[in-house]
Amino acid sequence: MKARGGSRTIRVDTLARVEGEGGLHVRVRGGQVESVELRIFEPPRLFEALLRGRDYSEVPDIVARICGICPVAYQMSAVHAIERAFGVEVDAELQALRTLLYCGEWSESHVLHVHMLHAPDFLG
Repeated sequence: MKARGGSRTIRVDTLARVEGEGGLHVRVRGGQVESVELRIFEPPRLFEALLRGRDYSEVPDIVARICGICPVAYQMSAVHAIERAFGVEVDAELQALRTLLYCGEWSESHVLHVHMLHAPDFLG
């Protein structure tokens, strides 16, 4: 924290328990919050290099490992790209099953967030 003539800046350059990396900068002047910057970013993981020379059928399983909390999002993005490349159109039933799969992942992600990221702060 830096104090300058009635103003101060609170800098937290590394935040824990956020997906990705984050920082927080708060500027206070005369007892009033002047600005707040919350920066959360996802650093590059460079998974693209792991896909070079691979058969297209391997891609969904490889990209599913990009994130341990949300593998379905990456896996399905790859599947959609492959389907577009080959001109594949899926029927309504398969789209409904995919939506159900996404909903399952959202539920799992929220449970993991609560128990692994928030509960330690609230429950010690």
